[in-house]
Amino acid sequence: MSDSIVHEAFTITSRFLLQAYGKANLPLLYSELRSITGAPRLESEDTPLGAATYEEVQKSLSTLNEKETIQKSKGVYYTPSDVVRFILVNSMKSAYGKLTPHNLHDMDLSALPYRPLCADKTVFDPTCGAGEFLLAALELKLDLLDTHCPDATRAAIHKVVSTVRGNDINRDSIIITKIRLLLCVLHRYGPASLRGLSAVLNGCFSSYDFIQKTPDAQRYDIIVGNPPYVEDGKSDPAPERRYGNIYGNVLENAALHLNERGALGFIVPLSYVATPRMQPLRDTLFGMVEEQYILSYSDRPDCLFLYVHQKLCILFGKKKHTQKAIYTGSYQYWYNAEREDLFRSASAVRNRLSSGQYIPKVGSKADISIYQKVTGKGRPIIDLLKGDGPSVYINMRATFWIKAFTTAHDGAEYKEFGCRDEDTASYCICLLNSSLFWWYWVCVSDCWHITLKELEGFTVPRGADYALLRVLASRLEARLEETKKYVGTKQTEYEYKHKDCVGEIHQIDDYINALFGLSAEESRYIKQFAYRYRVGGGAPGAAEPCPSIQHRPEPENTPPRENKHENHPIPR
Repeated sequence: MSDSIVHEAFTITSRFLLQAYGKANLPLLYSELRSITGAPRLESEDTPLGAATYEEVQKSLSTLNEKETIQKSKGVYYTPSDVVRFILVNSMKSAYGKLTPHNLHDMDLSALPYRPLCADKTVFDPTCGAGEFLLAALELKLDLLDTHCPDATRAAIHKVVSTVRGNDINRDSIIITKIRLLLCVLHRYGPASLRGLSAVLNGCFSSYDFIQKTPDAQRYDIIVGNPPYVEDGKSDPAPERRYGNIYGNVLENAALHLNERGALGFIVPLSYVATPRMQPLRDTLFGMVEEQYILSYSDRPDCLFLYVHQKLCILFGKKKHTQKAIYTGSYQYWYNAEREDLFRSASAVRNRLSSGQYIPKVGSKADISIYQKVTGKGRPIIDLLKGDGPSVYINMRATFWIKAFTTAHDGAEYKEFGCRDEDTASYCICLLNSSLFWWYWVCVSDCWHITLKELEGFTVPRGADYALLRVLASRLEARLEETKKYVGTKQTEYEYKHKDCVGEIHQIDDYINALFGLSAEESRYIKQFAYRYRVGGGAPGAAEPCPSIQHRPEPENTPPRENKHENHPIPR
């Protein structure tokens, strides 16, 4: 009980215990709490009565570390409960070999053998923080126990608790987590169930630097979590093995701690799937966890995390000792009003398209077919941008539209490329502003930057109708000039509204999609891909912004606000 966080945790807990269980039960309850902390007496035992429900107490305890500036500087953030449950349930299914591309949305665990899942399968969070994953894991296990064994003994309950394991470098976080698990058992089964529980909990936790320490002999069946996202250069101390961000070290060490046939489930930055610098991490992980499901999520218009914009992946992995198998989902956009359905519609597809530099974010057979057509033409678009003739100016940062012009544009985000002639420049303008190129960029990029790998990977057909392309490019640029808005900011004088030029862009799409050999159905799919989010129409029947974030009007294609979860350097 070294600082104010733990003191506050005990104040919250003591008020609840006195209110909910009365003075007669306090000696036992306080005895178990003292055993958890090793303190001879709780400073808050004599605290005045304060009204609070069990749910309110758990919520208060879960966010104590969120208040600490030091935690935010270390890239640690609260994981929302829907994300936690989604990761846990699918990790449990994976541990039993029951996870498939078509049942990611199914949160029912009844098909799993309840007795070994409850009493034998260990769940470990190596950077557990305030225990959000571990509390949810215990609740899932106890739900199964209550269903199949409603008269479970105290010994049976303690056996279930003993399978929930955690570690955190912050000892205060460990104390808070143990309190939360103790309160969970107390709330379900009453004071008598707590006798001796502190000894069980004390044996379930450790406190060391999971990033730095060499893995020990301990192995676990299911390892889950939300590791800190901190650039290597900002980590103190810096990890011995550098992946660019310390979440990579957590993933590697988690894989090393898996039992045979064990499974892991983590939420990590999008860079895991999208950037060349994470190739060593991907290679290392696939060497130990051969089956991986990777689902990718945008940070606009809504985001998985509260209070911070972060593009994310949810990663499920299983140790199988078989050939590498990758399953991916398409990049997900949603409005806050649609969040409830986000995981209900989760699905994936077998992905054999990965290159060393990235794993494409494809989520259907249609995606795979289109991706192969886009990457199979032989000549990369970058070859069209290496001439010494007319210029093309590309905004190298993007969100919902790729912005390319033949006229010079101010702003540090724009880069000038040269083309061979006017025909080639018009071709590039149509290609880069097309819905097809934006879709491809979403599939392969970090969904923030346009880099060399996107321009090298997107291949272009020969035999284009340059006369038509000149007309299409001219119409689009004229319309962009008509619809531009004066903003007069430090970054730019005018804001160009591609979403107000959808008619011109779709005319380009019709020609470009046919040129690439897309079917009529594939062409419609590309034109409609994330369309509501691109034009900002809002969710059906609702158009409110995410209430968890203070939204301010922002020019299109401006860099996202500072991301405290991970600082992305501009990649190659």
